[in-house]
Amino acid sequence: MRRGMLLLTMGACFVLAAAPVMPEPAPLTLEEAYQLTRQGSEVVKLKELAVQKSRLALDEAGSRAWPHVDLQASASYLPKPPKGALVPADSLSVKLPSPPLPPATLTFPTSDAYIGGEQHQYFSMTATLSQPLFTWGKISNAVELARLQVDAAGTDLTAQRRDIDREVHRAYFGALLAQESRRVLARLRDAAAEVVADRQKSFDDGTTNRQNVMEAQANLAAIEARLVEAQQSGATALESLGILTGREPSSIVLASGYSAAQPALDEQSILSQALGSSTDLAAMRNRLTMARRNLDIQKGGMMLLPDVALGVSLSVAGQEDLGYSSSVFSINNTWDWNLAISLGVKMNAFDGLASYARIGQAGKDLEMAGTGVTQAEKMVRLAVRRAVDAAARADAGVKEKQAAADLAAERLRNARLSFDNGTISREDLHDADIMAGTAELDLQAALFAREEARADLARLTAQRF
Repeated sequence: MRRGMLLLTMGACFVLAAAPVMPEPAPLTLEEAYQLTRQGSEVVKLKELAVQKSRLALDEAGSRAWPHVDLQASASYLPKPPKGALVPADSLSVKLPSPPLPPATLTFPTSDAYIGGEQHQYFSMTATLSQPLFTWGKISNAVELARLQVDAAGTDLTAQRRDIDREVHRAYFGALLAQESRRVLARLRDAAAEVVADRQKSFDDGTTNRQNVMEAQANLAAIEARLVEAQQSGATALESLGILTGREPSSIVLASGYSAAQPALDEQSILSQALGSSTDLAAMRNRLTMARRNLDIQKGGMMLLPDVALGVSLSVAGQEDLGYSSSVFSINNTWDWNLAISLGVKMNAFDGLASYARIGQAGKDLEMAGTGVTQAEKMVRLAVRRAVDAAARADAGVKEKQAAADLAAERLRNARLSFDNGTISREDLHDADIMAGTAELDLQAALFAREEARADLARLTAQRF
């Protein structure tokens, strides 16, 4: 018996140890959700990498104004090297004074000889320095264009962060709406089920007809359908919030509620903030400046505009390894060096008027960018008008639904008192409970709509509402 109990205990411990550890529920505020998403979002990380890449491109563009030095070295082996310069036998002579005897002449070499050559190794080294002096603004404008690319990447990063905050806001309050809706719908389902039971009993007793029973069943089915919808919407919202924040959806406990009511919105102030912080407008303005710089670059590449550059070249070549030479003045020493300093001019003499066509295209890009800025300003104004409209309607809707919910709650309290006093039936009480729950659901939907409208305003102005 004891052995059996021991084996059973060990088996239970093994099962508990092998079971997966579920994460403990932890509260999550809206601000914490924002922070976690910004830290772990892959989309934001991609935009940050794009900013870093554009900064490296700016460094590359700036390096074109600095001197460039190219080094080239080679070592060769000659299996059959040239024999050098031939000195025939007795082709050289030297007169030797020998007084008091007559002068003598000494001839050499005694046989054919070769001077130099017979070197199997050959080395060459070249260092070339090039420095642009004047390029008609092509380099400086290219650097400025790269700097504008950095600004464009930064604008994209800002826009992505706002979009991520918008998604977090929607997922958080979507989960909160589903959570509150499930609570209310569960209560309504229980009340509707009791109504069905009461009408079924009345039908069995012969005091009502089947239509009343079927109406109650239809109401119950509608509430259950809405409850399933709220459950699925909540699961989807929590899954989205978990993906955004990196938290396990089952461990998320929402700790922030709906925001409080605020004073009336100042549309002119919101419009001013939106015009100053709109990422779409900033991107179009940046595109306009880039178009100007590109036009300047194309003008610098016109025909008959010479680019001037300085070139310095140092070359060293030879056949004998100096490290093993007996003397640098050896007759076999073939090393030599040369230094060349040049001032070069390069220009486009004729390109079939392609440069003028490119200038025309750049001009059209500039015109399009200017039109785009005007259009973007109009769209920002329209977006602000729509957002303020939606926010004002949402505020009014919340007030309306709050008043309706308060009225329904008061009617429910009165119905409970009347039921306790026996002046109304239980079905009347359930009807009042359902009306109160429906009003509360409408209030929750209105609160969510107000959060959505405020999130749109925050996306436009970079300010929390």
